Amino acid sequence: MSTIDTASAVKAAAGGAVPGATDVKRSTLLAFSGPALGLYAIGLPVAVYLPPFYAKDLGLGLTLVGQIFMLCRFFDLAADLALGAASDRVRSRWGRRRPMLALAVPLMCLGAYQMFMPPAGVGPLYVLVWLVVMYAGYALGVISHMSWGAELSPDYHQRSRIQGWREMAGIIGMVAVLALPALLELAGDGDKAHRIAAMGWFIIAIFPIGVIFALWKVPDPPSLTGTGAAHVSLREALRTIAKSRLLKRILAADLLAGVPPAVTGALFVFMVESVVQAPKLTSTLLLGYFIAGIVGIPLWLNLSYRVGKHRAFALGALWNCATGASFLLLQPGMEGLLIGITLLHGLGYASGTFLLRAIMADVADEDELRHGRNRTGLFYGLLTMTNKVGFALAVGVTYPLLALFGFSPSAVATLPAGSAIPGLDALIGLYVFLPLAMNMAAGLVMLRFPLTAERLVEVRQGLAARRTGAGS
Repeated sequence: MSTIDTASAVKAAAGGAVPGATDVKRSTLLAFSGPALGLYAIGLPVAVYLPPFYAKDLGLGLTLVGQIFMLCRFFDLAADLALGAASDRVRSRWGRRRPMLALAVPLMCLGAYQMFMPPAGVGPLYVLVWLVVMYAGYALGVISHMSWGAELSPDYHQRSRIQGWREMAGIIGMVAVLALPALLELAGDGDKAHRIAAMGWFIIAIFPIGVIFALWKVPDPPSLTGTGAAHVSLREALRTIAKSRLLKRILAADLLAGVPPAVTGALFVFMVESVVQAPKLTSTLLLGYFIAGIVGIPLWLNLSYRVGKHRAFALGALWNCATGASFLLLQPGMEGLLIGITLLHGLGYASGTFLLRAIMADVADEDELRHGRNRTGLFYGLLTMTNKVGFALAVGVTYPLLALFGFSPSAVATLPAGSAIPGLDALIGLYVFLPLAMNMAAGLVMLRFPLTAERLVEVRQGLAARRTGAGS
């Protein structure tokens, strides 16, 4: 491949060369990361801005909005499996991952247009339908893009580098989409609907551009399944997956680690406005949080080179526990402390996501060595599924619980200064202790993960020998 620098082979941590490993050029990484700008940019507003917008400003209520967003997420879970398995079966002159990624563009952009620019008087059916369309495009894009990245290099550390670049581009997309409300606020536009629409237009513009750039510049490696036989059915694949302890640990860790940012994202606006009572800081704080996340990625990447991806993941979970618990210190008016804690917490934001996605590529290789089938797309479909479960639980459980304890975001603004806010303790408890428990459990799940750099060298050597024998 012309875009891969073959001048220097990458060495695994064990000291042995991974068969076929090469340094991926920065130009390739830059082009490959392009779609992540739009994919990540849509995730933040859906988790942070859209639920409060539909619940409060459009008058649908906390409980109804929470149930709709949770229902759409769970409805989409079966689609993740089907799309992941389908992407492994694609054979075309343009490659396996490119066509599916291209198909994601019209679905996600159409859904984004309808969700971010809703007409007056929207009802629950409108939200349900267009959320499903938007999520379908998003799932197709994420699965295709992550699977594509897993196949760009067979090396243990190069895979972390690829997913790290993807994560940095994604957070840059989130920072950019966050900057739009902040800029509009500075310009004196206080209309929340205008800010929501601006984020939607950004997504609709940036996602197609990033996809086109990646399709043009990045190679799409062909399937390397040695036998060339047809892929197994989805039912047979799931039966095998149920027996894979490595895959089950990855999915458990992803589910556990996905809940904390989803919970804090869904409740962040309420936390800033009700606990610290600094609503004007919301957009700026989120911007700083994700900039800190970009700064943190090279730190976690370098740590993974030293101690392994699974241990770096566990240490990141511990960091998130410590900084997340610091939010208990906040009181009304403590804006400086809020800024400091938010920035420190942001350093750990990406510590888990890109490392788990890099580890999943190793797990897919180990599965192919055992069973003779390349099911990378299916595995990333499962990873996308667990991530959605975490986000579904975040909104679908926390919002009704807040309503049950009497918390009402619309009522907070009308209370006299110094009045006790109903349900405030429930808000703080959900914001701090639920993520704390989930992060701790995720770190323990991955602490002694057995698929290390040394083991991956053996796996890749076995795959290389099998493919050479099949070719002969």
